[in-house]
Amino acid sequence: MRILISSHQQRTLASPVCSPAVSLTDVSLLDCVEEIDAQRVLGYALFKEEKDTRVSYPLENFKADVSGRSFHNGRFVQRMREKAASLPNVTLVQGTVTSLLEENGSVKGVRYKTKTGEELTAYAPLTIVCDGCFSNLRRTLCNPKVENPSCFVGLVLENCQLPYPNHGHVILADPSPILFYPISSTEVRCLVDVPGEKVPSIANGEMANYLKTVVAPQIPKQLYDAFISAIDKGSIRTMPNKSMPASPYPTPGALLMGDAFNMRHPLTGGGMTVALSDIVVLRDLLKPLRDLNDASSLCKYLESFYTLRKPVASTINTLAGALYKVFCASPDQAMKEMRQACFDYLSLGGVFSSGPVALLSGLNPRPLSLVCHFFAVAVYGVGCLLFTFPFPKSLWIGARLISGAASIIFPIIKAEGASSPLKRRKTVTTDIQKAIQVSASYISSSSPPLPHTTKMMLLLQQQYLLGGMLAFFLGFFFFSGLKGKKKEKSCAASSEKKSAEGECSGKDSGTDVVVVGAGVAGAALAYTLGKDGRRVHVIERDLREPDRIVGELLQPGGYLKLVELGLQDCVEEIDAQRVLGYALFKEEKDTRVSYPLENFKADVSGRSFHNGRFVQRMREKAASLPNVTLVQGTVTSLLEENGSVKGVRYKTKTGEELTAYAPLTIVCDGCFSNLRRTLCNPKVENPSCFVGLVLENCQLPYPNHGHVILADPSPILFYPISSTEVRCLVDVPGEKVPSIANGEMANYLKTVVAPQIPKQLYDAFISAIDKGSIRTMPNKSMPASPYPTPGALLMGDAFNMRHPLTGGGMTVALSDIVVLRDLLKPLRDLNDASSLCKYLESFYTLRKPVASTINTLAGALYKVFCASPDQAMKEMRQACFDYLSLGGVFSSGPVALLSGLNPRPLSLVCHFFAVAVYGVGRLLFTFPFPKSLWIGARLISGAASIIFPIIKAEGVRQMFFPATIPAYYQAPPAEK
Repeated sequence: MRILISSHQQRTLASPVCSPAVSLTDVSLLDCVEEIDAQRVLGYALFKEEKDTRVSYPLENFKADVSGRSFHNGRFVQRMREKAASLPNVTLVQGTVTSLLEENGSVKGVRYKTKTGEELTAYAPLTIVCDGCFSNLRRTLCNPKVENPSCFVGLVLENCQLPYPNHGHVILADPSPILFYPISSTEVRCLVDVPGEKVPSIANGEMANYLKTVVAPQIPKQLYDAFISAIDKGSIRTMPNKSMPASPYPTPGALLMGDAFNMRHPLTGGGMTVALSDIVVLRDLLKPLRDLNDASSLCKYLESFYTLRKPVASTINTLAGALYKVFCASPDQAMKEMRQACFDYLSLGGVFSSGPVALLSGLNPRPLSLVCHFFAVAVYGVGCLLFTFPFPKSLWIGARLISGAASIIFPIIKAEGASSPLKRRKTVTTDIQKAIQVSASYISSSSPPLPHTTKMMLLLQQQYLLGGMLAFFLGFFFFSGLKGKKKEKSCAASSEKKSAEGECSGKDSGTDVVVVGAGVAGAALAYTLGKDGRRVHVIERDLREPDRIVGELLQPGGYLKLVELGLQDCVEEIDAQRVLGYALFKEEKDTRVSYPLENFKADVSGRSFHNGRFVQRMREKAASLPNVTLVQGTVTSLLEENGSVKGVRYKTKTGEELTAYAPLTIVCDGCFSNLRRTLCNPKVENPSCFVGLVLENCQLPYPNHGHVILADPSPILFYPISSTEVRCLVDVPGEKVPSIANGEMANYLKTVVAPQIPKQLYDAFISAIDKGSIRTMPNKSMPASPYPTPGALLMGDAFNMRHPLTGGGMTVALSDIVVLRDLLKPLRDLNDASSLCKYLESFYTLRKPVASTINTLAGALYKVFCASPDQAMKEMRQACFDYLSLGGVFSSGPVALLSGLNPRPLSLVCHFFAVAVYGVGRLLFTFPFPKSLWIGARLISGAASIIFPIIKAEGVRQMFFPATIPAYYQAPPAEK
């Protein structure tokens, strides 16, 4: 292509920083930042009053040369002009374009004046206007809505050292931000933002006085002298800051680009990133075209440019506008809190700084991520308020804070152009189809695909969601710094020896621990304590292999605990099946969500099996230790003496009544425990029953995955339990189920359930019903509410239960065993019951983050997955399915919680409310206003009414702030 470039001289303060997005590399212009004394920029430092924090660009996955660059704008531009002019087919002339040449509604070229005043014309099939923020041509090609929120006052500080080298510095000053960044090895640019269109006069000294009296006292001390010196030199310049969303008229033969087309507040330095990204998009669109002469068809084809550029451009534009408004000082208390929350949120580090900085830098320009982080900041601010101001003042300020956040970002999003996800997808598809049709006459059949355009299309799938308020409880992070975790220790060396069966009938039996029950919890605990050298007496009601329809799926987090306990071989040689994730089915749609196992060893995954085979393997392993005695008997009561439990009374299978004494009795007698009332205040709920079937010789739609059918009235589960068998669990709400004996159950399964299951499983399902081996099991839920009792402890389902929908029970039990093992390990003597009891109070706190996350998720997910006649709950259920279908963090995050791989209570609440507000966002484009608002309000209210009671039952303080519980810091009792 032959290109004519017309240019006029221009000096500017704008676009002085190039963010580390890779667009400069994409267009082979990376060498233009060389030999101009450009400085590497690795992130930002924020200053507010007496505090400062540093946030770095997330560059770990990029090459060493990738970073931001700051420089003299003129030097950079001149280098690019030289490089363009070096091409033989590029003509670069100096002149002022006065107008576009139009003919029959198409632009055919331009009229311009040379520097000598001669008026000339230049013709071409395509004219691209890039004449900057003061463009005199844009009104012909777009409908500009230019705002001037503020002005920059520019200074150059010489021979001074920034507090954080190679970082941009943002001072959250009053009335608005001040920026510092290096533009050469000896110079630092200072930009003082002055709100409004008018600034103090430079000529009469007002500006110098303003800078010295208002601005100077707010800047870091290290820069004060250089700042005053720069003012005294008098080289003060100003530049209006403009903001203008892209609103083009598609015009045959012409296209707008750069600041002539789209502007945002320069606070974030995103202008060049947007411009270069636009160039990459346009290049990829034009690359396959050999002839540009059909102006009308070309114009229609290039309409896709405006859509494909949106994810990058709108993210950077929206962030710039929103961040400027948040960073400006305000007399409004709510906006003061929002500003402080933003500073504190970025100071948290991790994803809370890397996420926003990845957006700002153009490394991860995702509109959804932007809105999520913005409202996360807002709700974090609300959380801080709840602990700062008295109620109801805090609630009132918090409501105004959320309202203020919405009033900041939603108008910007609206101006950028938000549409529903469905509409957005249709728009993109239509644009691309049109582009392909129009360009068919241009593009040869051998043309390669457009890699960057495809990438941009994929990026566009992360559409705008009004899902900003992703975590109503995110404010709890205000105190999350208090949270500490005691690191779980690895197992000691194991030993395998032969044991003998026996009975204990005297106080001097030499037993350290009596374990009641040898199910998953009891058997694993007996082996663990026995391996640590404890003398353990286990009493199990029935030592035959159990035959149950639950406890058959072990999550990956539970498998990791099994490895810690040295029991991983118990899932071998029982025909256990690997489970790699879940498949969800709703009506005619399905989606697959996989466990995030990338960072784990190859053997780590879920396992599903016959519960009885697994339990029997653990019993055998426990009994193989010489210091573990395993007997069959039914424990009838605990033996108490002076308020302490000293052991148990039990009956053998022959009816003989015996006693077993030990300093510590651990009750693990399962969900039907007859001892728990002595040791806790049980509040057992029975939300539903499982009806169990075994399907034989059938293939699941997704091998090695659990299958969840979002059926009516409640979910249906399928998962493999051997190489030839699939377990089916049909959830029936309530405590009563249809009778199996009179055929009601078979009829219910065939008429209500069967039509809702995947076709691949239908025949095997009907066959299993006809075989008649239908079994039921009540599903119980019970938060842990123990009485700390000297000499005794509850564990497993006797202590804590949750709905088995998520298969989290064994993970919680095994995690509890690891916590208890690590607490007991330093103790040689367990005989001081009172001191031991006080010490073991820490067990109830240390177990909470893992247990409460899994418990809360199970209860909340069950309520969401059940069908409801309420429109709001229908939308919540659909939102949950669609949210998980988004993939990425939207599926891996919840599945990491469910699997026990990342059991963080805060992450759970974040994702739960993200689903709810995602549902609200969908509603706003589905139902007419105000109906959508009413349903949305009920949806949020319904979500809160689901999760908050569960959190309350689990214990808010223990769940989110365990480090504030005194028992968390209990030291082992002193050895006597």
